[in-house]
Amino acid sequence: PIDLRYEEGLVDMAGHPAQAATSIRRRIIILDKDLKAAGPEKARVMVHELFHFVWVRLGNPKRRDWEALLRAEWNAKARGEAGWSAEWRKRELDQADVEKRTAPWRDYCCEAFCDTASLIFGGADDENNLALRWQKGRRKWFEANIENRKLAL
Repeated sequence: PIDLRYEEGLVDMAGHPAQAATSIRRRIIILDKDLKAAGPEKARVMVHELFHFVWVRLGNPKRRDWEALLRAEWNAKARGEAGWSAEWRKRELDQADVEKRTAPWRDYCCEAFCDTASLIFGGADDENNLALRWQKGRRKWFEANIENRKLAL
């Protein structure tokens, strides 16, 4: 089981205010207390957080395939992201991160995966500023690798 908790004053790794945090090892999702009654916003955030559990069980071949998709976007200079969590990480990357598969690059890939899942399964919100061209590519990847499959959490 995954434990769901509510707290106030959550911040992300960069110190930005956050709506949620997840501990994979402890199997905990912590949501900001303001999300308790937030309806669609809570659902969108929950999808993002649950997909962190999917990411760690996805397996290296699929994660590397996702990375290849994001690398192609990077090389094409795609701007924007499916959500803020991936966007601020993307802004801090440089070409060396992509080429060397640094920890910041891998963190970005995970957040882009979770933000994309949230966009697809939880619905669009004002954090999504990724061009439709790139959204279509990501949706196609999810259709081939995620949708209609049993997902391990």
